[in-house]
Amino acid sequence: MKPFKTLLVVLATTLISLFSACSKDDDSGNSYPKEVSITYKVSSTTTNMASLIQYRNETGGNTDVPSATLPYSVTFDRTVNRGDVLSLGYGTNTGQTVKLEILVNNSPVVSQEFSTTSGAIVYSFQ
Repeated sequence: MKPFKTLLVVLATTLISLFSACSKDDDSGNSYPKEVSITYKVSSTTTNMASLIQYRNETGGNTDVPSATLPYSVTFDRTVNRGDVLSLGYGTNTGQTVKLEILVNNSPVVSQEFSTTSGAIVYSFQ
């Protein structure tokens, strides 16, 4: 009877080790740093020109695009950390209806429409 109990203990220990070693990590894509694709979009139903578009670029600095033709779009890859911020803004000489969008890995994360001479949106990685 003692060899049978020993065999059960060994078998149980082996199965527990096997299943715990093969369990799925609960990462959910939230580990940082990570490489993402970022797309900024600016569009309008009332104008084809923005006096200025400004966005947070691939190095984390700001890029100014003067006299931008609308619709405007730019995509780039960037390595981000938790708490990093993306921003997109525009300015026009007169009040216009302008839509700003930020996409991360082709999924919209922030979108807002403005009916003013300027506006901005911000997204923070959590």
